[in-house]
Amino acid sequence: MTKPHLLEALRHQVLLCDGGMGSRVQALTLDIERDYWNKENCTEVLNLSRPDMVREIHRGYFAAGADMVETNSFGGSSITLAEFDLGERAFEINRIAGELAREAADSFADDRHRYVVGSVGPGTKLPSLGNIDYDTLEAALAEQCAGLIAGGVDAILIETCQDTLQIKAAVNGAKIARAAARTDTPIFVQVTVETTGTLLVGPDIAAAATVVHALDVPLIGLNCATGPQEMAEHVRWLSQNWPGLISIQPNAGLPELVDGKTHYPLGAAEMASWVERFVAEDGVNLIGGCCG
Repeated sequence: MTKPHLLEALRHQVLLCDGGMGSRVQALTLDIERDYWNKENCTEVLNLSRPDMVREIHRGYFAAGADMVETNSFGGSSITLAEFDLGERAFEINRIAGELAREAADSFADDRHRYVVGSVGPGTKLPSLGNIDYDTLEAALAEQCAGLIAGGVDAILIETCQDTLQIKAAVNGAKIARAAARTDTPIFVQVTVETTGTLLVGPDIAAAATVVHALDVPLIGLNCATGPQEMAEHVRWLSQNWPGLISIQPNAGLPELVDGKTHYPLGAAEMASWVERFVAEDGVNLIGGCCG
C-alpha cells in the first residue's frame, strides 16, 4: 500500500508523534567516554557511536503506537555541533539521524503508515539577541536540513522556536535544502511560548503566526516550556485564527525539582485528557509530547 504524503495524511486524520528523545536517552546508563566520546550532553553524537540505541528508541515509540517519530538531530546544526568539535560532521550526523529513524519505521512488517520528521532545534545562538548573524545561521540550517532530507525524512520540523528571525532563517534554510534536493518535503514550525505568554525574545503567538504564515508554512504548533494547561489559550487562538494545520507537543506539566532531580508532574492519563480536548475542541491535527 502506497504511503500517503504526510500533508495529505494530516488533513484526513490526527497523527500521533513521539515523546522526547532526550528523556529516553537520560533513562539509559551510558558511558561518557564510550558512548558520548567525551562529548557530554551531545545527544546527536549517539547517531555515530550508538546507532543501535537510537534506532531502538525510535522503534519503541512506533511499537507504542506512534505514527511518527522525530530524528535525533535537535542540536544538529554545525553551529551547535561545533561546540563539541563536530561541526564539520553536521551533514553526516543529520543524514544518519534520518536513516536511523527511517530504518526503524520500515522495520515493521504491517500495513500501517509510519512517518519520520527531521528535528531542527533553535540552537544556542539567537540572531535577534545578536549572538549570530542571519546569513551564517541560514547557511548552517540549510546544511542540517540537507542532511535530514538525504536521510529520508518525510518533513522538516523546526521546533522550540523562540525568535522570529531564527524562524525565518530556519524556514529559508530548509527551502534551500529542499530546492537543491528537488523534493516537496513539507516544512513545519513549532514555537515555544513561555509562561509570560510570549516567545523568549518578545512576540506573542499572534505575531509569531503572522511570520510563519508569511513564510508559506502549512503547519504551526506549540512545544516545550510549559504543560498543556498553560498552552490552552494559545492553542485556542490558533484554532480560531490559523488557516492551516496545527500541532501540539507539550511538556508533562511545568518542571519541578524533587530530590535534586527534574520532575514533570503530569502522568499519562492527565496528558491524554488534555490532548483529547485539544483534538476535540480545537481541531489539532498532530499530537505528541516533549520533555517529561
